[in-house]
Amino acid sequence: MIEEYLTRFDATDRDRVFRFFAVFSRAECALKRSGFLHTGSHGQAEPDWNRYSDNIASGLAAIDDTAFVEQKGYLLSHPPERQVPDGHDVKWAPNPRRNDETDARYLLRVVRDVRNNLFHGGKYAPPDGPITELARDRRVIDAAMTVLRMSLGLNDRVATVFGEAL
Repeated sequence: MIEEYLTRFDATDRDRVFRFFAVFSRAECALKRSGFLHTGSHGQAEPDWNRYSDNIASGLAAIDDTAFVEQKGYLLSHPPERQVPDGHDVKWAPNPRRNDETDARYLLRVVRDVRNNLFHGGKYAPPDGPITELARDRRVIDAAMTVLRMSLGLNDRVATVFGEAL
């Protein structure tokens, strides 16, 4: 059953999702080990993405790399939706920028939402057939990966800790 499900992923999508999860997971580890952490609701250590976003905000704004600017613009203008309760089920809902979010905070929250949707939200081949927006989902993952890669280099300590795994 599990193997049958896994074979439904196209090889390129398997690689895309694996790479994104691997980089995202290592990024969260690097953030925590670099001091960008806070205590979660149950006493657990969690990465402090907001503080990191604030730390690199000017660096993010200054990046003029064409691919980064394009991918950042795409994520901000077409953010991934989020799942919300709908009775005993869930539905997809818009995911607008929150009133208190800076550009950097919103951008990195959207990257986290991509991760959350992949991990929790079923944004991959469901049991009843292919997802309806596969091309868009691929583009969102690729855009999030570009933003994540570029943002990790904007703080020397985070970049060093991230690289220690290599």
